Amino acid sequence: MLRISRRRMMQGAGAAGLIAARPALAVAAPALLIYDSRIPESAAFAAASATPLRHDLAQARLDPRRVAAVGRIEGLTRRSDYVALSLALRLHGMRSQDERRLSTRDHLFRWSLSKGANA
Repeated sequence: MLRISRRRMMQGAGAAGLIAARPALAVAAPALLIYDSRIPESAAFAAASATPLRHDLAQARLDPRRVAAVGRIEGLTRRSDYVALSLALRLHGMRSQDERRLSTRDHLFRWSLSKGANA
């Protein structure tokens, strides 16, 4: 006879919840932040983020090998920079998750890429 106690049922529900939430928890925080310090809005975006891994496009080009260790990238850049980065990073398994136009004057886009996401 199988006996299920209330405690065992709660433990099972908690474990099932953690397993179901695991993908969402892994994507919760961006692993790498991309910005352009020459653009005030982009610099403010970087300053407001608590993400420790950052890359300033004004300082140097992003080395695609640096992306190999991260699962997600967030950015606020010009559309041209976003397009160039997303095309280059497709070779490393990164796919577009979100893109939103923030400014038509500067062509600023807020975007995110992650590994294995469907485009």
